[in-house]
Amino acid sequence: MDPFSLVAGTTSVVDVLLRFGSYLKHIHDAAGTIDEDIAALIHEIDALISVNTSIEDTSKIEQARIPSSSLADLNRLEGLWRSVGVLRKDCQTTVERLQAVVQGIFGKEGTPKSTGKVDALKRTLRKDKKIDEIKDLRLQLTNYKNSLQVLLTALNLCVNSYTRNSQDSTDVSLGHLSQEVQLLGFKLNHQLASLRPQLATATDRHFLRAIKPATVVASLVSINRHFDIPQTVSSIFTGRDSLLEDLQTAFDVFETSREPRKVQRRFIVYGLGGSGKTQFCCKFAQDNRNNFWGVFCVDASSVQAAEHSFSQIVKFGGRQPSEGSNQRAAKEWLSSLDEPWLLIIDNADDSSYPLEDYFPRGERGCILVTTRVPAYKVHGTVGTGSYRFDQLAIDEANDLLLKAAGKPSPWDTSTRSAAELIADVLGFLPLALIHAGKAIMNGLCSLANYVEYYNKSWERIRQARRNSGYRGDIDRNMNVYSSYEINLRSLEESDTEQSIDALQLLKMFSCLHNENIRVDVIITAALNPQVEREQQRKDAESQARTKAASRPKTTSELIRDKMFRVLEFLLRDRSPPVLPALLRECKPLSSFADLLEIRLRHALKVLSQMSLITHHEATDNYSMHLLVHTWVRERPEMSVAEQALWCQAAKTMLAQCILLPPHGSSEKEEAMRRSLLPQVNYVRKCEAIINTKINEAQKSRPWYRGFPVPQNKFGRRQALECAKFSRVYFEFGLWKEAEELQVAVKDFVCSMLGAGHPIALKATLFLSATYFSQTRHNDAAELQCQVFQACERSLGSDHPETHKYMDILASSRCFQGRFKEALELHERAIAGMKRTPPTNPEDIFIAIGNLGRVLWRYFRYKDAMDLHKDAVEGLTKTLGPTHLQTLLGKEDLAMSYLDCGEDLLDPARKLMLEVLDQRKKRLGGEQPFTLLAICNLARVESACGNNDEAEKLFRETIPIAERTLGENHYGTLAAKVHFAIVLTRQKKYDEAEEVFTKVVERHRYESAARADGDHPDRIFALWHLVLCYELHGKVDDALLRVMELETVLTTIGGQGLGKLHPFAKRLQDKRAELETAQKAPQENIQPDVPERVDSQESAPGFASSDTLVSSPPLSPPLVEMPE
Repeated sequence: MDPFSLVAGTTSVVDVLLRFGSYLKHIHDAAGTIDEDIAALIHEIDALISVNTSIEDTSKIEQARIPSSSLADLNRLEGLWRSVGVLRKDCQTTVERLQAVVQGIFGKEGTPKSTGKVDALKRTLRKDKKIDEIKDLRLQLTNYKNSLQVLLTALNLCVNSYTRNSQDSTDVSLGHLSQEVQLLGFKLNHQLASLRPQLATATDRHFLRAIKPATVVASLVSINRHFDIPQTVSSIFTGRDSLLEDLQTAFDVFETSREPRKVQRRFIVYGLGGSGKTQFCCKFAQDNRNNFWGVFCVDASSVQAAEHSFSQIVKFGGRQPSEGSNQRAAKEWLSSLDEPWLLIIDNADDSSYPLEDYFPRGERGCILVTTRVPAYKVHGTVGTGSYRFDQLAIDEANDLLLKAAGKPSPWDTSTRSAAELIADVLGFLPLALIHAGKAIMNGLCSLANYVEYYNKSWERIRQARRNSGYRGDIDRNMNVYSSYEINLRSLEESDTEQSIDALQLLKMFSCLHNENIRVDVIITAALNPQVEREQQRKDAESQARTKAASRPKTTSELIRDKMFRVLEFLLRDRSPPVLPALLRECKPLSSFADLLEIRLRHALKVLSQMSLITHHEATDNYSMHLLVHTWVRERPEMSVAEQALWCQAAKTMLAQCILLPPHGSSEKEEAMRRSLLPQVNYVRKCEAIINTKINEAQKSRPWYRGFPVPQNKFGRRQALECAKFSRVYFEFGLWKEAEELQVAVKDFVCSMLGAGHPIALKATLFLSATYFSQTRHNDAAELQCQVFQACERSLGSDHPETHKYMDILASSRCFQGRFKEALELHERAIAGMKRTPPTNPEDIFIAIGNLGRVLWRYFRYKDAMDLHKDAVEGLTKTLGPTHLQTLLGKEDLAMSYLDCGEDLLDPARKLMLEVLDQRKKRLGGEQPFTLLAICNLARVESACGNNDEAEKLFRETIPIAERTLGENHYGTLAAKVHFAIVLTRQKKYDEAEEVFTKVVERHRYESAARADGDHPDRIFALWHLVLCYELHGKVDDALLRVMELETVLTTIGGQGLGKLHPFAKRLQDKRAELETAQKAPQENIQPDVPERVDSQESAPGFASSDTLVSSPPLSPPLVEMPE
């Protein structure tokens, strides 16, 4: 049906309105005095005439546009026009009724004047009798006018957006809408929000039905592009409607104010824990989502949590951390946005940290803060500035309790009375009411006897506090805690499998971070032990195949191996893992996985139904309210010993999720390990607190005084956990934390098995990889040399493991500047791998790539590029194109292109963009290898002549490197050197010289410099400082640095350097040039700076600063613990 035919039959409404309006004006003019009621009615009729005239005009204009609209558009338009037709018809009937009533008072002609007092009195009496009817009809006319206005706005919105998007009219998202359409969307949402409360009180519900099509259109036109809130809004959210409306007005969500904004709109919600602060803010954000371009949240429970939250905002904004800070970058980005945004700062309870440091600068945006600190209310700037939350209103509290209890409405008087009694006992706190409702819904008690259960729970807590000597402050949140306790006690008293599983999981969760508790992590923890055993079997078979390459063992070695096997058997930990019962494997892997997930889901469902945990369906993970999280772990019934038990269960679960390298290298497994960092940090923190409690308790015992407190036992299980957790830290670039754990593992294994045992060798190599990443090349090489020599003694010089460790040692020698030794070791290793293929096929391609790095330092650029091509091809075939080791090979290839001709610059740029994109996705924006890719991309951009872009990349990255790696990390120093080179090309000589002079300070290179000389990275920096001085016209300074370089080359010799290295000839030529220039006129010694400086002409190829992070094995070597 033609949508416009739906209103064609109602055009007479305008005629009716015009006649009635003319009649009223006649009465008004003839009366001689002002009748306020008549004047108001005339105004209302004029407004109705205006709306209806606009609708008819719109109808005529739109008929020409409709043929190009899609079927979906026509359906929506038909719905709108149908509602318009119905309302206009009903409006006409109402106008005619009102006209009849008025004519009954004033007459059909509208008597101009009263003929006497009696006539006037009669007219007044007739008017008084009809006053209620007139009032009702006028209210209906007002509703008709407002509803028709909403539908008119919706029609205009549809036509504008669909006309602009005729090819895809169903896409009306922000990216495809004009400013005009966005404003119409704002207007429509504002009209709907204002109209709904008025229509909700109307006796006839047909107005709400009539505007439903407009609501559908409004939902399609949303400017929202990002929506992240701390919690999912509860389906039983109840109350505080007036506060939500007031906050909407205070924030001016619909931008109705014409006043220029002078301050940032901030509002503080403070009060007790469990009073519903976070839920209120999430509800506000959800209700007003369509009016904010972005809704963001920050977990302010700790500085670390806030920094992580800001990193997510930075990631969405496509920015890099500013001066090494995600918080700073996120705030700067938010301050720059023209679109409306809302920032929720949740759990800002740490009064020692200034709340204002979380606020973006300027007047833009809206900020909601939840806190328990009343003093923070001074930061509110709009409306009343703050709300104080402690308890709900009586009716709201009753409704929430009964909804949570699953009691169907309507509720009778006795039900509401029982609910009110419970709410009063619980202090009307929302979280306590929800837990009480869940306890009633689950049949633990009833509305009638809940108070009795609550009092018993409270008494148990008091008794437990007395018995345990608990000194914690729990009185403030006692109402909430007691309501938890009823649910917890029900789980403890139940002997069903689901209840037992649920309780054990809950106690384990209390020792994990309260956010992002992932189901897939729990399942992986249960399945991995069998996976590890299968991998160990395959590894044993692989080692057996290479046994022929090993030299025969001596009698003493055979006896020692026997002794180790006996020792391993005696020390084997045969106790079951400390885990919840459902995570202890007991069936074959094929059947266990399915049964495990079913059982796990049932247990989690029990906890969710009791509101002890919250399920987030979008991500399939769980979270716990902070109060629940703390209470489960700290309740008086939980002894310190039991806390230690469940903390160990959490550690065991996390450790079982992690496979030791070389296993667990898939993208899925890497992503899972990245999600574990907050959990690993929290469980280790929790363990440290518990150990402190245990030590303090032991010291407080009278009979223990004077005796040393025994230290916690460090055994095989602890060593295995440390090794696995160190992999998480290692991959995050947290090398100090990784080193701490790896040193403990190495010392334990070496003390138990001896430094020459294969497992001790792998633990040592694991630690050396971390030293390597910290650019402590001397320490790394020392450990690698020990491993290589021990392997050569025990396995022989032609064993695949010996070749692999030889190649690893050669890499460290290269970064120490011992190029001759590195070249010999790499060539020997590759030749050996070709004779005896390695266990892992990728090892030979990694070795080929490493050899290419050494050849590059000998200026053999073409040979280096060919080797890198072979390495990338082999790694792509064996590991895949996006494996982290393959990406490292591609990066080396891209850097080799820079020295092999300008025609290879575009391929180099494409490779670096690919590498950077993959690392950002897999490692994150601040991981050291991502920073490496950014800096190397900047080098490529500079080589292409894009020095401004290169400068920008360096300025963004160097502060992050200083913060995450340290100022004296060789990666940070290398980035600064290349940054200074770019500044030199831009003729920013003063700034370049300032950077160079700091970088070349000798003490910065002590951790890897040779004992008989200097480090190649410093030589590289000195050389480019010489070039900078020369271009700046500072010939004397350049000559002094050349002399310093000559001395350095003399002292470093013996490793393919000194007078034998090609750089010595280049240095000699440069000295001659400078001496000549020193004698020439000043104006002749400032050559033009080319946009691109060919590295073959300007850079000593032996320098190792081609990488931000010296490239160790991306996955540390396998570390196994004896069974």
